[in-house]
Amino acid sequence: MLLKVSPATIDRKLKEDKKKLAFKGKCGTKPGNLLKKQIAVRVYYADADKKPGFFEADTVHHCGTSESGEFCITLTVTDVYSGWVELRSLLNKAHKWVFIALVDIQSSLPFPFLGMDSDNGGEFINSALQKWCAGNTIHFTRSRPYRKNDNCYVEQKNSSCVRNFIGYGRFSAAAERDALAAVYRALCPLLNYFIPTTKLISKTRVGSRIKKVYDKKALTPYQRLLASPELSEQVKEELIRRHGSYNPVALQQEVHDAVDALMSMKKTRELEGVESLAATALRKI
Repeated sequence: MLLKVSPATIDRKLKEDKKKLAFKGKCGTKPGNLLKKQIAVRVYYADADKKPGFFEADTVHHCGTSESGEFCITLTVTDVYSGWVELRSLLNKAHKWVFIALVDIQSSLPFPFLGMDSDNGGEFINSALQKWCAGNTIHFTRSRPYRKNDNCYVEQKNSSCVRNFIGYGRFSAAAERDALAAVYRALCPLLNYFIPTTKLISKTRVGSRIKKVYDKKALTPYQRLLASPELSEQVKEELIRRHGSYNPVALQQEVHDAVDALMSMKKTRELEGVESLAATALRKI
């Protein structure tokens, strides 16, 4: 029977066991209870707010299978209107690193930063970030606790822009944080200027099913921003200038080289850890 069984039958029999062995990222959001009552809750973006400059923010943990110790974090910020994404690597989850990264994102964006919606993690719900948003006229809101779909725009970017390129491995050293940053320096302009995506236009319930309507033509975030009537001609000229300074082939190669360097660094660290454990075991013997 074992020799005659088909691959489909094997997959069906082992389906539940494979689920148990699947390697997935862990959710490490710790609630920030202070100031929650002072920050408005946003459940979804109304059509009036779907204009360039309103962002959703989230963090991705590069902790592998364990959240113990210190590990690197990726801050993901995405524009709801265009899908523009900014990624920053952080050494840990301390809110000061998130604050510094957001200040850097605001200063490097070619269009205004008007609003930000985050989850309820302590790295976002803190007085420093609230004061910065108020001082820069940034409308700061948060999602409902344990409702990931409230931040659906950034959640999908966590998967397609971070996990698909970096994976679920553990990165913890400062050198690995810098290697992550090298990946994102090439990946962000590649995604924003040259990788087109379709966008959900509407959802309609038909009986027990949901009918979804998408754009007929896939567009890059850059193209969506150029088509927006909300942006000034000066901003659009800056977008065109930056677009002309990039070579998509060179950016793609930079991404591949940076990811290879990051994975090589991770493999070297893991081998050193195994050798250290083996040496410790031998000394005990």
